[in-house]
Amino acid sequence: MSRYLRLLVLGFAALFINLPAHADVMPLPGGPKLLDCSKARDPGRCEARIQARQACSDRRGDSKRICMDAYMVSPDCARSDNPRRCIAHRRAEEVCHGKLGQAYKSCVQTEMKKKPQPSAASHITP
Repeated sequence: MSRYLRLLVLGFAALFINLPAHADVMPLPGGPKLLDCSKARDPGRCEARIQARQACSDRRGDSKRICMDAYMVSPDCARSDNPRRCIAHRRAEEVCHGKLGQAYKSCVQTEMKKKPQPSAASHITP
């Protein structure tokens, strides 16, 4: 066996031996790389997201989104970088609830572009 081939085999062996040692820090597919929710901005939502990913891992497409929605907790908009946008997005999701796929995405985008309606109390004059 040539010297280079031996080095290659030893390199792959070393790589595969060390992989399981780092499994606890590997990210969940399609999600945040943070598995320690105590460091998250919204720890409750982080825990719910991890639980939802585990429960819905065998599903795809709209079925997965419906499953994830069942587990997810509304974000704490007070902790958001942009609280107004967070509140607007939450309202858009409520309006578009029940739609699937592209219809849901376009509904949320349309709702996010709308200006917020002033409340009835702001029109009252003394």
